[in-house]
Amino acid sequence: MVERDLKSRYVGSVMGIFWSVIHPLVLLVSYTFVFSVIFRMEVPHPLGREAGVTSFAVFLFCGILPWMMFQETLARSSNVLVDNANLITKTVFPSEILPVAVLIANLVNHLIGVAIFLVIILFYIQQLSLYVLLTPLYLVPLMLFALGLSWVVSSLQVFLRDTAQVVTVVLTFWFWFTPIFYTEEHLGRVSDKLVLVMRFNPMAEIVTAYRKMLLFAEMPSWQGMIPLYGMALVTFVCGGLVFRYVKRSFADVL
Repeated sequence: MVERDLKSRYVGSVMGIFWSVIHPLVLLVSYTFVFSVIFRMEVPHPLGREAGVTSFAVFLFCGILPWMMFQETLARSSNVLVDNANLITKTVFPSEILPVAVLIANLVNHLIGVAIFLVIILFYIQQLSLYVLLTPLYLVPLMLFALGLSWVVSSLQVFLRDTAQVVTVVLTFWFWFTPIFYTEEHLGRVSDKLVLVMRFNPMAEIVTAYRKMLLFAEMPSWQGMIPLYGMALVTFVCGGLVFRYVKRSFADVL
């Protein structure tokens, strides 16, 4: 099903899955033009200058990598049950694997984006930190968190067809409340209350950790990993229980 999902995105396309390589490169080039050439913005983090990273486009691209995986998984999972109604209504089919297939397909694209980013960093600062090997420690809670929410939104979409639109709105606000264009230190200069609220945002911890591991060659905060895994596991379990409870009605509604 993952293979089918990946092929369906580029069906009829000459270049096929190679578009998964082109999209992140175009994104990085556009960021570089807008933020480095036009606005001439610099990395808003002292570790960036110490690590030799001055391009705001690279800083932004690193932070947006995990967010793109999270956003794509939730957005595409919201309609995955409705789009595959024939499988659910006509066969004995474990419908919970549909959001899982979407997640793994997005994981493939995410890994391609990370690989491209590492090559760019290797040429940009001419070295890679061993902390890169710690990336899976944050990729696991990202997947658990995204899958738990995907089970919830996909099951709600079956009964309430406005769910997908609500998810789009929520993700828009969530994007700007995640430190992608800024840092937690910058937010702290604005309001301590906002920093406190952000600590309940798992994506904030993941984005910050990605930058520390891939860009700044710094060990992520172990203190932040404990609540991150806690929230990810709770979301995963609760999402699975919700899906299991309501799935018995899917065939009747669809």
